[in-house]
Order: sequence, then C-alpha cells, then structure tokens
Amino acid sequence: MTETDATILSFWGKAQPCNPDRGPRWHPLAFHCLDVAAVGEALLTRHHGLGDSLFRLLDLPRDQAAPLVRFLLCLHDIGKFAKRFQAKVPHLYPACFDDGPEPLAYDHGAGGLRLFSADIDLFQLPTTDGSSAWRIWQPLISAVAGHHGTPPALPWSNETLVTLRSDFGARGIEAARVFALRVRKLFSLPQNLPSLDAEHTRRASYAIAGLAVLADWIGSNQTWFPYRGSGDFKDLGAYWRYARERTDRAVAESGVLPAGARPCLDYEALIGAEATPSPMQDWAREVELPDGPALFTIEDETGSGKTEAALMLAHRLMAAGRADGLYLALPTTATANAMFDRLGKAYRALFADDAAPSIALAHGARDMHEGFRSAVLRGGHAEYPYSEDGGEDGDSETTASAACAAWIADDRRLAFLADAGAGTVDQALLAVLPNRHQSLRLLGLRSRVLVLDEIHAYDAYMRREIEALLEFQAGSGGSAILLSATLPREARERLADAFSKGLGARGGAPEAPDDDGMSYPLATAHAAGVRTCEKVSPRPDRSRTLPLQFLRTVDEALAAIERETRADKAVLYIRNTVDDALDAYETLTARGLNVDLFHARFALVDRLRIEKRVATTFGKEGGAADRAGKALVATQVVEQSLDLDFDAMATDLAPVDLVIQRAGRLWRHDRAERQGAPELLIVAPEPVPDAQADWFKILFPRAAHVYRDHARLWLSARALEDAGVIESPGGLRALVEAVYGDDAEARVPTGLKSRFFDAEGRAGAERGVATGNVLKFSSGYVRDGGAWDRDIRTPTRLDDDPRVTLRLARVRDGRVEPYAQDAAPDEPWRAWRLSEVSVAARRVDGEATPPEHADAARRAKADWTRLDDDKVLVLLDDAGDDTMTGSVATGVATREASLWYSCKTGLTWRRMTSRRGE
Repeated sequence: MTETDATILSFWGKAQPCNPDRGPRWHPLAFHCLDVAAVGEALLTRHHGLGDSLFRLLDLPRDQAAPLVRFLLCLHDIGKFAKRFQAKVPHLYPACFDDGPEPLAYDHGAGGLRLFSADIDLFQLPTTDGSSAWRIWQPLISAVAGHHGTPPALPWSNETLVTLRSDFGARGIEAARVFALRVRKLFSLPQNLPSLDAEHTRRASYAIAGLAVLADWIGSNQTWFPYRGSGDFKDLGAYWRYARERTDRAVAESGVLPAGARPCLDYEALIGAEATPSPMQDWAREVELPDGPALFTIEDETGSGKTEAALMLAHRLMAAGRADGLYLALPTTATANAMFDRLGKAYRALFADDAAPSIALAHGARDMHEGFRSAVLRGGHAEYPYSEDGGEDGDSETTASAACAAWIADDRRLAFLADAGAGTVDQALLAVLPNRHQSLRLLGLRSRVLVLDEIHAYDAYMRREIEALLEFQAGSGGSAILLSATLPREARERLADAFSKGLGARGGAPEAPDDDGMSYPLATAHAAGVRTCEKVSPRPDRSRTLPLQFLRTVDEALAAIERETRADKAVLYIRNTVDDALDAYETLTARGLNVDLFHARFALVDRLRIEKRVATTFGKEGGAADRAGKALVATQVVEQSLDLDFDAMATDLAPVDLVIQRAGRLWRHDRAERQGAPELLIVAPEPVPDAQADWFKILFPRAAHVYRDHARLWLSARALEDAGVIESPGGLRALVEAVYGDDAEARVPTGLKSRFFDAEGRAGAERGVATGNVLKFSSGYVRDGGAWDRDIRTPTRLDDDPRVTLRLARVRDGRVEPYAQDAAPDEPWRAWRLSEVSVAARRVDGEATPPEHADAARRAKADWTRLDDDKVLVLLDDAGDDTMTGSVATGVATREASLWYSCKTGLTWRRMTSRRGE
C-alpha cells in the first residue's frame, strides 16, 4: 500500500461498531464509499427495470451510464474528508492534519457539494458538450450529496478551494481529490460524455437521489458490510472486489428486489370462476399497451369492476417488464383499508408462483389494521448522531442505519418499496413535496404502476398536487391508471396534460380522433405520441334507471327512514356533517329503531370496530336476517370505495358527482329477498330560478360550511330534478357536465353568482398555493428556495377548518391510561394511537387536566414521542349510561369546554338527549 493510500484510509467513515469488543472499532471512509457504490451497482444490475429507466433518463448507453452512476454513488460522502467532520470523533482524527481536532457544526452533504462547486475540475469529471460543467453536474452531485434525505444547501457563488480550507484543511481537500481520482480509474470512467446535458441530468437527479439513499442504507448495514481495518487490504482495488462479493446477499436479504410477475393472468383469479368479465375488464385485458410510460383512464359506474380492470392492466405492464408492482392510492383511511382487504385477496395472483411478494398498507392508522404486514427491508441497529449540531441541516448527521430504522418504524413508507401497496393518496403526494426522503418514495413509485382511485374526489389544491405527481411519474419512466365514475372532462384533460408534461420531448400526443370525450363508459390510453379514447359498452347487468324523489325537509327524510326500517329493510341516511348525523341518530333511536352511527369523530379503536361491523352487516356477504330492520346514519365516510349495499336510502344534497357515488350504495348487489324497485331520496331545497345567497344555508346551516360552492349545489339539484332519474351509465356524463361543464356558469341564478365566482377564485388560489408547494421536476434535485427549510411543513391537504388530535384517557388506580388500554394492553404506543380522535382546532386551545391528576398525566405523557407534542390529553370521567365526559381548554372567556364521549355516538360537544333521557 502506498503512503498516499494509507493517508486516504486514515479517514474514518463509520465509528459505531455493532460488536465493539470484537473486530475494528471504525470503518475507513474509502471502504464505506466503495460499499455504497457496490450496492448501487448491484441494484442497477439485478433490478433491471431500475437500471434501464435510469440510463434512459441520462440518455446514455449502459456502458457509459453504469460507471458514471457507480462513481457518483462512491462520492456521496466526499464531504467527510473535511477535518470538521473527522473531528466529530476526536480520537480518530487523522494524523495528516497538523492541528488538533476542533468539533464544530458541519454538514458533510453540503460540504461535498461545496467542494465540487469550488473546483469542478478537481475530480476530473467526464467532459460534456454544450452547457457549463457546473450547470450539468450540479443536480447529480446534489443528488448523491443529499443522501440524508434532502438536497444540501447551495454553496456560495464565490466558493473557492481557499475558502474551503477552514472546513476541509489542505490535507482534506487533497485526500478527497486523490480518492476521487483513484476511484475514477478503478471504475474505468469514460473520458467524455458528449450527449449528457443539463436537461437530462435534472430529470435523472431525483432517481439518483433515491438510489443514493437506498444504497447508503444497505451499504451501512454491518450485517452485510462489517467494519474492516485499514490494513486488511493491499489497495482500494482489493477492497472493491471484496465489497462486490458481499452485495448479492445484501441486496437479496434487504427485500427491495422485485418479486417477479406471473407470465399470464386471467380474470378467474381476480373476480372468481363464476363471474363474467365486464366490457371494461375485457378492454383492460386486450388494449394494446403503448411504448414507454403510459397513462390509462378508466371511467365507469360505481361497482362496475374498475379495480379488477386496473389490476389486469397493472399485471400486463408488470409482465411486460414495464413495472415491478403497484400502489393503489385512495382518498381516505377507510377506503384504503377496504382496498387493502381487496388487494390482499388478489395480489398474490399477480406474481410468479415461486416469488414471495410483499404487501403493505400506507396511511396514518395502518398499524391498527388487522390484515397489515410490511415489506422486509432490514433496519440497522440503533445509532446516535456523531454530534448534536448538524450545521445547516440538523438531520444531516443522523446515521444511515438510524435513518433506515426510523423509516422501517413507519411502515406507511414501506408501501413504496413493497411489491404491492395500498394507502391514502397523501402518502404518494409526499413524493412530490419537499418532504424528507421524498426521493425514495419517488424511486419506489417509478417502479410501480400508480393506481389513483376516485380521482374525482379531490379539491383544487390536491388536484394540482396529483397533476405534479403524474408529471413526476411520467418523467421518471413510470405508468399510472386513473379510476373514476364521475370525472369531469376538464379535469381529465388537465391530468393528461400533466402526464404529457412529464414525458417532455416524448410527449405531444395528438387529440383522440372522432371522440369529444363525452362517451361513457370511456377508456383512454395516453403515451408519447399516442392518445386513444374508446367508448366501452356498459356492463349489461349494471345498467339501471334509478328514480329520484326530492324531499324538502329533514323531517320527511326521517319519516321515510323510519317507515323503510320498520318494513325490515336495510336503510342508509347520509348526512353532510357529523352534528347533523348525530341529530338524525338521536331522533331515530328515540323512535325505537335499530340504528348504527358511523362518522369520523370516533376514537380510532371504535371507528375501526364500527367500520368492520358496518362492512360485515351491509356488505356483499351480509345475510338477509342480519340486515333486516337495521338503519345506518353516516357521513361521507361511506360514499366512496366501500362495498356497501342498502335496500333504501336517503341523502342530503351534495355535489352531483357525490350524489352519484352515494347512489351506488343503493341496490348495489342482487339479493333474492328484495321486492319492488329502488328509489333514491334526496333532501334538498327547491332549485328555484331566483335562488338567493342563503338558498342552501336555510335548510342546511351546518353543511353550508362543508360544501361552500352553493352555486354548484344549485346546479346539481337543478340537473337531478330535470332528469328525474339517475340513468346509469348512459346519463352519468350529462349530469356531471351539467354541473362542471364550460357552460355551467350561464345557468347559475343571479343571486348565487357571487358564490360561484368566490368558489372559482378560491379554487384558483388553492391551485396557486399547490403550484408553489410542489417540487419542480424540471428543476432537478436541488435546494430551490426555502421549501426544504426544517421549520416548514408542506401539507398534502389544505384545511380551512384545521384539526387537532385529542388523546382520550381514563384514570385508573391513580394512573392515567389510554381510553383503548384494553385493546392493546402490552403496546402503550398502540393503545394511545387507538385512543385518538380528530376535532376542529377552533374548539380546543389546550389541555384542561384537573390539578389532582397533573402528575399522573405528566408521567403518562413521558413516553409520547416528539410527533405527539401537539396532541391534547383529555381525561374522561364516567357519566353513566355508557357515556364519559371531559374538558378541554378554549381561547374564550369561559376557559374550558365540556365534551361527551360514547362508543356508540363518538365525541360530542353536547349531551345526546335520547341517551341521557333529557
């Protein structure tokens, strides 16, 4: 070993051995960098889809791109050659420095980027044609230097090697330069890359950033890459051969390699041998797959089998080597749970018999879902930061093993590395927001078919986020499938345009010939230079004309619910607010009816229990005897993606697309015991031509704040009353376009015009906020503006009514215990999570713990994590009759507000008279 190599190997890279009493106490920085490069090489080789797509993004052939990516990964920790980093473990401070260790704040990711910025020629990167070298290389260097999950801070424009000496020292700069040159020669890096340009490096940088995170996690795991002494190998080449020999086991055991698709699949595995595929499912099986990333949109009525059609399309893309798995994104936790259950029964058929595919559920309450199991990426042992500072990024010194362990602890994220995943759309949207490790989510989505269900169900802010997500998905080389029963044409065009934007120069698809997009059911396929729209025949057994009856008061609806329930029918009443649902439940219960209540203001333990009971009683498999004479009063939690079936139904007026969705819960399945014909009852004010601004609020004062665009509600009521029926599927498009089409504004009454324009302005503002929040694919993985600052938390949803989480608890034997203690007696964290309920933040200003329980409350909260800091503890006292009462602090003069909680009715701010006998 030369003296120069010995100097390089005196710099430590890892210094927390799993077994400090056996083997080396530290791992040379050069060895760790080679470990990560070897893992990255193995991932690109064994994960063919990942490598091929990354090389296409760089627009380089494999023999040029592979050495380049390997080289970049090897330089991910180049900033650790700085004496400021080496001083973090003083007793390992390299002797080549002629001063003593002085631990100071230092971010080694930003340090690496600054080193390249100071002198891009220092490492003799391959030359390129066209743009300046720094403009081309910056996104790629930022991607690997940002392997701790965020892009490093941009260097000063006047950065030089002289200004870097205070951080690196002259010896640190020279060691970094010599190491890079040694690796350049070891990897046989090409002398020049004439086709590499700034556009391609920006587009590829997000994928390389995700690859760098994953490779660093695996390469830092001491199970696979144990510490070795600096004198164990004669030179770097010998260690490189050693590291490459260890990658097969590391990558295989990490669980990140794709499971492998089944060569062919028929619908028998998805819908059962006794069922006949629908026309839309036949289309999904037979449509020609366009080359490259593709966007498919499936518009068909609720209950028509869109999910199975999407699974068939996803499998065909997987079998063609265009994807490795799928992720199904849904609007809510309840719909994600339901989809996970459906996916759990079908996903195994998508993969080869000898494969062991993983499946994961991604949403905030996924730990509570009984069917959930995670993927198998192994986390490292617990490690601590090498210093408490962190410089410009307080998380920069979190070790790779600790970061990996934290990721594994939050299994929502694993859905993006699992072969099959289902979850809320929020988890997918975090891939395009300045969120830590978003690049890893994006890397996982790129390899999977992204299925967005209920694509119509989002506000303007979220729709803009979804457009950005589709742009990233297309630009990264991934495909997507959109599902909806009620998607307005304008929204469909925006989504397709976003996907085209991601395709970049490959986009520019022509308009679909001979179709104005008004057909229904409709299937579209969109790819580079390809745009097809195909009218699909409706499913014969699903066509129906559903009569509508309009009621002008809630009392009329309650009377109808009572009448139908006493006739031994299964009955549903959907109300637009929790308090309205509570009122209806109270009235119907007082009349002696068998009524259940389902809304979002239950503690999670009760909500999951009710969700399961509702699905069992009113689902497809619910028996006639179990359903007869039972009523369900619910809010919007039941209107989408839940397979519920009722004999009679009433609903408060909602936007037309949601009314259509709700109608899909009426006579959803064939039942021998049913007689007569279905009829949907809609409680709505009359859509008179001279409607005034308070037209909706007079009947629904609470819901007026939920659906604020009262002009669209008037248009919905007018369209539904004019039609008199919901003709499915033939009339659905006309109903939706009557409310959301280009000419809808002209039909709005003068008294509601201001409501219409206010809503339009609000939607435009929300889109503007989202545009400012989402990452820009064309900018590349660089820190652009302040969005990545640590004190900024970019939301996936805008909430005009901010929420706060209450943690319900009881005092037992002097101890404060979670309300759900009995549901998880051996898992305190889970018991607390199951005890949570979300309420409007305007009602709560803080805790109101009685003084006599203050010490017990502090002891109980001692085990809460920093993520629980904003949650409010509420101590409940037994008030009898299955009811408990508690208090919270408020910002008003009364200081405290009382609340009541019952496992039957959830949380209320008033006593329920039917339960209390008052």
